[in-house]
Amino acid sequence: MTIAEINRALESKQRMKRIEDQERATFDYILANLIGRSISRIYSSNATYPDISEVYPSLFDSEEIQEQKQKQKDELSILRFKQFAQAHNSKRSEEVGE
Repeated sequence: MTIAEINRALESKQRMKRIEDQERATFDYILANLIGRSISRIYSSNATYPDISEVYPSLFDSEEIQEQKQKQKDELSILRFKQFAQAHNSKRSEEVGE
């Protein structure tokens, strides 16, 4: 290897190390923020904890997350409707039984 090639390799290694350090610092900062938000839920009922897709939007496909959220909403709606129907049927059977 020539001296120029060695210099380029060292500079490349330094750039990669700096990028890795920046990523680590970013993740540490995000983690500290999440810990703070988690602790704030203890003291305030209004505090919310974000979904992972909100914290790391570049790591998760937003369409996939939206589909999962919609599926959860649909399941919750079905469950609520079943509970309503059972309560209504129970009330109706009590009225008929009287």
